[in-house]
Amino acid sequence: MANNIKNNKTAQTNPKTYLINSVQLTELMRYLMGRPYAEVVKLMNMLAALNQLDPSIGADFVKKQNTEVSDGKK
Repeated sequence: MANNIKNNKTAQTNPKTYLINSVQLTELMRYLMGRPYAEVVKLMNMLAALNQLDPSIGADFVKKQNTEVSDGKK
């Protein structure tokens, strides 16, 4: 149990960053719109506030960086 608390604190201080495309975002929003408002309003607001990636930067830069990083699970 203490290990879960420790991992949760680490995740909060060092959040991971993900890319999501407009099709995925639209599908998520459509799904959430079918759920009760009180359950999803916070999530929908977070999704609506996502920043758009600068068009001069391709999303493939993340894949290139990730191939060099090891997660230590070997």
